[in-house]
Amino acid sequence: MVEGGKMPIQRTCLECGASFSVPPSQVRRGGGKFCSIGCGTRYRNKTDNPTWRPEVREKISKNHADVSGKNNPMYGMRGFLAPSFIDGRNSFKGETYRRIALANLPHKCALCGETDLRRLDVHHKDGNRKNNSIDNLVFLCKKCHITKAHKYHRNERGIFIGAELNKEVVL
Repeated sequence: MVEGGKMPIQRTCLECGASFSVPPSQVRRGGGKFCSIGCGTRYRNKTDNPTWRPEVREKISKNHADVSGKNNPMYGMRGFLAPSFIDGRNSFKGETYRRIALANLPHKCALCGETDLRRLDVHHKDGNRKNNSIDNLVFLCKKCHITKAHKYHRNERGIFIGAELNKEVVL
């Protein structure tokens, strides 16, 4: 019993043929044709898929050129031919200053000697993140970067409010 004592109506799914119960209000509103959202979506894709209309197919083919295989402008570009090739390593990701440091500096913390790249941050000696000259960059592990290179400030409730460069650390 649903909806003030009215019995649910038994229907058959138009997509999969399964039997299911629907409240009468769903049927009055034109619903109750599918047993699930997935069946409704599959049915609509089979019967009224807009990509099957000729004008839509033409628009799709104009906007999506075939760039598979040899039609791809990057086809065969490996090693020094690849646009992202830097100093024999082409998998650098992240900020520009990190890529510069990875290509030109030894991969170890300047303070403790940590060598795991996942734990290394790039530190700007003068605190200016726009100054990306090699002389201004140095690798620091996350622990040294947080504890030694910067002075962190917290308010009276202990909430972090900012950091300033610790000029006492000589790198």
